[in-house]
Amino acid sequence: MAGRSKKGGKRLLTLKSNRWWFRRAVPVACQKTLGRGKFYMVNLMTSDLKAAQRMRDELERETTDTFAAILSGKFVAVAALSAREQGILAREAIAAAAEVDEGEPDVVGPLEAAIWSAESTAEGFREDTERDAFLDALHGREDVGTHVETYLAGQGFAQKTITERRSNIGRFVKWAAAQRPALTLDRIDRKQAGKYVSAVIDPMHPQTQKKHLAALRGYWRWLASRGHIELPPGALMDSGWPWDGQRAQRSGKRVERGDREVERPFTEAEAKALLYAPFPSGRNANHESQIRDAIRISMLSGMRMAEILTLWVEEVREGPEGAGLVFDIQQGKTEAAARPVPVHPDLVEIVQRRLKNADGTNKAGTDWLFHELADERDPGDTFGKRFRRYRLDLGVDDKRDGKRRGLVNFHSARRWFATAADRAGQQEAVIKDVIGHVPDKKNVTRKSYIYTSSGAQMRACVESVKLPKQGVAA
Repeated sequence: MAGRSKKGGKRLLTLKSNRWWFRRAVPVACQKTLGRGKFYMVNLMTSDLKAAQRMRDELERETTDTFAAILSGKFVAVAALSAREQGILAREAIAAAAEVDEGEPDVVGPLEAAIWSAESTAEGFREDTERDAFLDALHGREDVGTHVETYLAGQGFAQKTITERRSNIGRFVKWAAAQRPALTLDRIDRKQAGKYVSAVIDPMHPQTQKKHLAALRGYWRWLASRGHIELPPGALMDSGWPWDGQRAQRSGKRVERGDREVERPFTEAEAKALLYAPFPSGRNANHESQIRDAIRISMLSGMRMAEILTLWVEEVREGPEGAGLVFDIQQGKTEAAARPVPVHPDLVEIVQRRLKNADGTNKAGTDWLFHELADERDPGDTFGKRFRRYRLDLGVDDKRDGKRRGLVNFHSARRWFATAADRAGQQEAVIKDVIGHVPDKKNVTRKSYIYTSSGAQMRACVESVKLPKQGVAA
């Protein structure tokens, strides 16, 4: 980028004896209060530039806050600094003293004095949480959740997966912080992981257990690959240690009738209600078109809710040979989610209407088809709640005792499409390509030798599906 310094990545950093130091000028008005001279320097105790940059950013924020407090007229003594800030100062003092000759053996040297000072400071904290924060900073330990957002941002997850994994990992972060002493990354081993599984994961529903453990394994694999944790001898980089091999306990209750029921497609009666029933009174009439349009698109394409709601105008285009007009999905939940989905003839009116603004002018290429959701903080969550209220008002529900979720939801439209295509005689492999499912790993021929379905095959699959007709008995 023009005008950007090539040394921007090393801002406020200096390399000394193969160790990075944080070095920042102290404003003249702050020097007397801090008693630190012209520069604030901290030995970051690492030769890794990326690790130094992370610590640099944190120290920059902390020193900026400290300088601002002093300049605003508030006296900031060392004792008024946060426990973490004091831990950083003590760590800096010990590191600096370690490089100085101690002189006479019978005289207390700088290093011994710095260590004694740190021990005295730690003993002076009344609250365990403050003492833990001081010691963690003193020893360079990192909180369990320090890198969660960086991890999530670099994985290419769909927004729903990001939200789910943030929640699952965040639950462990809170548990680790509540232990005494607080558990930092370096303290998490197989024993601590097992304690968490027993205390928190065991009581969960089996499906929730799987998701929770998968999120933790994924985060720990990333931590290991980035050098944030040290694996024990013999542990593989991609094993997800210490979560590999952790098996959550499942309650051994008897399986009663109905317990094996899984989420299902809409029945024909339910589909008719969602498509044709009068819009419930008392609900916002402005939501009617978005709900009815989205459910029709899903039932005639097999697309996921998030795929439908976030479609751009320019992603409605001519597809590969034989496919005709398609929804060109660029990204999604899995690698197979990126695919062209032929636009069903019965959806053309909806698509043409949504390609235009209210005044009849064409939308821009990056405008959303469902423009009314573009400004929502979480479009999927907002629409999902609207659709849930809509179907419940129409009596479309299948809640079972002992189950957290009902057996029908928006995803039931996607299941309805797949079922309808199957009953129309379409090949399973083609249906999977249309709805964006990963090929069966056991089917080596399909997975490794046969290319994806042709555009003509996918169009034939889509057009084989017909909505139930209004007013006709099932």
